[in-house]
Amino acid sequence: MVRKSKKQRLQIIHSNCAGIDIGSQEHWVAVDPDKTQDSVRCFCSFTDSLNDMANWLDSLGVEIVAMEATGVYWIPLFELLDRRGFQVQLVNSRSTRQVTGRKSCQWIRQLMSYGLLKGAFRPADAICCLRAVVRQHSFKVQEQARCIQHMQKALTQMNIQLDNVVSDLMGKTGTAILRSIVAGERDPHKLATLRDGRLHADEATVARSLYGNWREEHIFALTQALEHYDFLSQQIQRCNQLVEKQLEGLPQLSDVPVKPSKVLRSPLRTATQQKVLHQALYGVMGVDLTAIPTIGLETVLVLSSEVGADLSRFPSESNFCSWLNLVPPTCISGGKQLHGKVPRVANRAGQALRQAASNARNSNSFIGASHRARLSRMDKASAVKATAHQLARLIYSMLTKGQPYVEKGIEAFEARTQDRQLKALQRKAQKFGFELTEMVELNEPVKC
Repeated sequence: MVRKSKKQRLQIIHSNCAGIDIGSQEHWVAVDPDKTQDSVRCFCSFTDSLNDMANWLDSLGVEIVAMEATGVYWIPLFELLDRRGFQVQLVNSRSTRQVTGRKSCQWIRQLMSYGLLKGAFRPADAICCLRAVVRQHSFKVQEQARCIQHMQKALTQMNIQLDNVVSDLMGKTGTAILRSIVAGERDPHKLATLRDGRLHADEATVARSLYGNWREEHIFALTQALEHYDFLSQQIQRCNQLVEKQLEGLPQLSDVPVKPSKVLRSPLRTATQQKVLHQALYGVMGVDLTAIPTIGLETVLVLSSEVGADLSRFPSESNFCSWLNLVPPTCISGGKQLHGKVPRVANRAGQALRQAASNARNSNSFIGASHRARLSRMDKASAVKATAHQLARLIYSMLTKGQPYVEKGIEAFEARTQDRQLKALQRKAQKFGFELTEMVELNEPVKC
């Protein structure tokens, strides 16, 4: 008679752990019931209560704390527990809601004790400070873009066709004309004299585009939009100054002056600010990421603020690309891919690499040639994602190995493509029983 083997139960991996259910007004905390009778307690979200929670967890010998990423309510508690020396694990809510009706702090603690929860990536505290400023800068730039749309709307309602003669409404010509209109000038010919000499449209064409109805309500909307634009410009400059200050306070991996390998173009910064920012980013990251084609200063700034130079949390390139949401979907069952809805992930670093990849179409480099080849055989979205994946692998290699980027050139891509085509032809010829031979050119013409 064969005895039935006992069922293997889950082993306790983290015995000294706690689970926290985050809320806007109160937090529920659960610890091991073997340590105390009052294993579940509720603390309000005030700072003194958070300190009481930390003292209570410390008295019970808790080392690891797991909490869900609920809105922004977890940030004060996470930072407080992290300063107190706890190993805080920020887990995804999808990992704790697989079982219906199980979302309590006790369930979070139980899953963490068995090692079934994995903490999300969060950079160092100094990088988080830089990330907050860079995100604030991005928000202000987006608001400024909406101001330009409001100004354009007011001009269109007055039938001022300035956008038909200038490519950039906030360029030198457009800005001068807009400020003159707000100041009270209505004569189209006087406004046309403010055109820059580099503008393709002549003065008469510009004057024709400036005939409008000049209604008071539209002038009022234009004035407020321009004032808001100027106010946001001042805030953006203050963000730029704080970004430079934050970069100076980060650990410097290299203090050697480096020159940009290409022309840096950033419409939000002057040439001097671009040089200072490039040197600061090189010192923080340890390598010049702007040497990679299609990657500019703004992309490197986003990467340095979202990820940083330490990629030790990512064991391989595949893990790094998966975190950036730059990998194909892995919904596979029975060897077949399931066409389901891919979960939407908002990753700013991945979005920055996608934007950089979309600019690779006109790049005369190995990456540009690879991107154009992808566009010829797949749709645009898939090609951009694949090129962003290629950029992510290059960045991972440069940051982990400390090696500079070396451009292969279009010739290397064409040689690789030709070699692949030749091997494919050889396999096809061998399949049909033929053999490919190289053609030999004759120096002299054959006489008949």
